[in-house]
Amino acid sequence: MSTPTLLDRTDIEGVDFAFQDDPDVHATLARLRAERDYAVVPFAGVRAVLLLTHDLVSAAFKDESTFPAAAIYRMTTGPVLGKTLQCMEGQEHRIARGVATPSFRRNRVADFVQPLLEPLAHELIDRFQGNGSADLVADFTTKYPVLVISRLLGLPVEDEATVHRWAHDLFYFPLDPEAAMRASREFTDYVTPILEQRRREPGDDLNSRLVTESAESEFLDDEQILSFLRLLFPAGADTTMLALGNTLSALLTHPDQLALLRSDPEEWTQWAIWEGMRWEPPVGLLPRACPEAVDWHGISIPALTPMIFSINAAHRDPSVYERPDEFDITRKKMSMLSFGQGVHSCAGNWLAIAELDTALRVLLERLPDLRLQPGAEDAAKVTSQVGVALRGPNALPVRWRR
Repeated sequence: MSTPTLLDRTDIEGVDFAFQDDPDVHATLARLRAERDYAVVPFAGVRAVLLLTHDLVSAAFKDESTFPAAAIYRMTTGPVLGKTLQCMEGQEHRIARGVATPSFRRNRVADFVQPLLEPLAHELIDRFQGNGSADLVADFTTKYPVLVISRLLGLPVEDEATVHRWAHDLFYFPLDPEAAMRASREFTDYVTPILEQRRREPGDDLNSRLVTESAESEFLDDEQILSFLRLLFPAGADTTMLALGNTLSALLTHPDQLALLRSDPEEWTQWAIWEGMRWEPPVGLLPRACPEAVDWHGISIPALTPMIFSINAAHRDPSVYERPDEFDITRKKMSMLSFGQGVHSCAGNWLAIAELDTALRVLLERLPDLRLQPGAEDAAKVTSQVGVALRGPNALPVRWRR
């Protein structure tokens, strides 16, 4: 007779957290958290441990030895993205990150706002501002972050529609592996000659820096650069797209908060962004794995157990946030778990914040009295993009005073 283990039962039935939507996901997570700090849930057809409190999720992110990122990403994203930063460890990770990410540091990102971020936001809004109405998801949030990355890389403007398709297909690898693999091949074939050209004639774009700069006297080879670029679009563009949509959805469905933001944009824009990412983080669940059996924070976890870090549960943990289900920009808390923690925290977090800040300021400046179209409240709801993990609005039908 086998010894019972943690995974012999589940704490909830009827929803696979990897692939099925739960319209009341926050209520579900709160109900599970009220029972204990973690739960055993269905995830991609197996049983996984779901961490539900701010303390546990934060500790798990920082415990790379127990929950190494490479253990899960080599299986989940490796086939389509290659050996990315997420799959690297130790010196290899340190060197690759040292070459690839300096452009995204906080003190460097400020240099992008006036020459790139603001003009691009205005460029997109110019296309629909005169109409008096738009769907901000179709016309702005799905386009802006992809174009930011594309322009940073110095990719030809005329190819941006194709680049947008690649970014989308790479991001939704779990739902359509064939499209993702095709996008990976096409993107690699497209970027490789550009990298060769930048080696011969470097410019001021990110591709030029990737092929000419080093860390600890080590340069990245082509496959390391290509893997970083394949990761950059889905990780940097689509997550920012969802975050922007979530924040706009929250503001448009909470007119009092939008009015407060309008009353003093300099004071409240940054806090609206942080509260938006707390209230509905774009990546609600992040999968990891526990390769070795361990007794961790009082949880006896068997070897090879799938783990899920519930960022959305952590961000509504009542022991950390008062009135956690309320969207309140006066909260003035920086919800950094949205970007992970530890050695594999998001390298582009300050670029994402700068994009969100710029986009929100310019939209409110250019579109006076911005509001949802009558009867559009249901359309503007944040919904599942992939299971319970990725969330954002599918549409934001708005109008404004011309």
